[in-house]
Amino acid sequence: MARQDAWRQDRIAATIGVLLGADGVTGRRSGVGRVTLEMARTLRNPPPGDRSPGDPARLAAMALLIGDSVAPPDLLDHVTEAADAPPSRVRAVLAHARAVASRCPTVVALHGWRLRRRLDHVARDMARRIGGGIVYHESNLIARPFDGATVVMVHDLSWRAHPALHPPERVAWLERRLPATLRQATRFASVSDFTARTMVTQLGIDRARIDVVSPGVSPMFRPVDARDAAPVLARHGLADRGYILAVSTIEPRKNFDRLLAAHARLPDSLRSRTPLVIAGGRGWGRALDDDDAAQARCDGALRLLGHVPDAELVALYARAAVVAYPSLYEGFGLPVLEAMACGAPVVTSDGTALRDTAGDAALLVDPLDTDAIAAALRRVLEDPDLAARLRASGTAHAARFTWERMATGMLETWRTALAA
Repeated sequence: MARQDAWRQDRIAATIGVLLGADGVTGRRSGVGRVTLEMARTLRNPPPGDRSPGDPARLAAMALLIGDSVAPPDLLDHVTEAADAPPSRVRAVLAHARAVASRCPTVVALHGWRLRRRLDHVARDMARRIGGGIVYHESNLIARPFDGATVVMVHDLSWRAHPALHPPERVAWLERRLPATLRQATRFASVSDFTARTMVTQLGIDRARIDVVSPGVSPMFRPVDARDAAPVLARHGLADRGYILAVSTIEPRKNFDRLLAAHARLPDSLRSRTPLVIAGGRGWGRALDDDDAAQARCDGALRLLGHVPDAELVALYARAAVVAYPSLYEGFGLPVLEAMACGAPVVTSDGTALRDTAGDAALLVDPLDTDAIAAALRRVLEDPDLAARLRASGTAHAARFTWERMATGMLETWRTALAA
């Protein structure tokens, strides 16, 4: 009997179904949304021959959790990118109503009870169909209520380290919901060693319960020659190798005000022929919302492109004179690797997870030192040999990060959680 029970447990741990928290895959995707989407697509459609007969686990079923809805994995085939939308009074009112409701204990408890029952039912049905174990993977820290094995992905703890860099209501919501998530989690996944260490010191999580599973870079991010990129550059009025590119949602944590100040300190000749170009939608806060930014936009020294589709982003990365990413805090920093994969020289922050993510394939600067940012940009712009070395080392470095490796790591984490 004991041998039979052990065989049954091995089978459950080897054949896995996942309830995947996938809120970020639709709409205007952030870094979390991109990681979730790429990982889900890779798990659903692994490359031919990706799994060897000795692999300890396989994914037999997947359901996507988006808000309170449960969607089939077919949704991944129809996901599109959302362009920036103008502010909406209706959306603002709805967001305010949700925020008020989230502070009412009775509403929260009733919603949690109903959601728990639904997810438990979905998990039981999935387990019967595949004859294996079901794990709930929350991709963005705060877990939905669930009675089974739960793995929580942690991308960063910037809201703990620098709460002023986040909207106060977001910080308050996270602090209210985090204790329940920590109690529920069977195991944790972190995108970097830095974030894992921070989880230990900031949240008191046992390091043995954390697996580091780093994101990858999609093959679509690759070098593009000038001729192929020309239509994209023309659409945005840019010259080949004639701009400094930054890619991110515009919010205080991304340090764009210092980046703009650093750009203003470049010699006039460099500044005039290499404007600062930012690809990313508006987030929260007042970044790039002062007289200096307004004047720079008027002069053409600063160009805000808004959200840019991936197909255009590849060309913008590949033909930039330099990509700048002097963020104040990152749990990983995926744009750094995407830029490197496209053959762009990168200047980024010497701190948080970015030092490890960039390795020795970028120029690292103190993100609080405007002069240091300006000096690094100038070095790349004025030294063709340095730029060429960074392009070569960057593409080689980025090639080590694949979504297949992340998918394999997540399967092992889920198997471990189910066996706990």
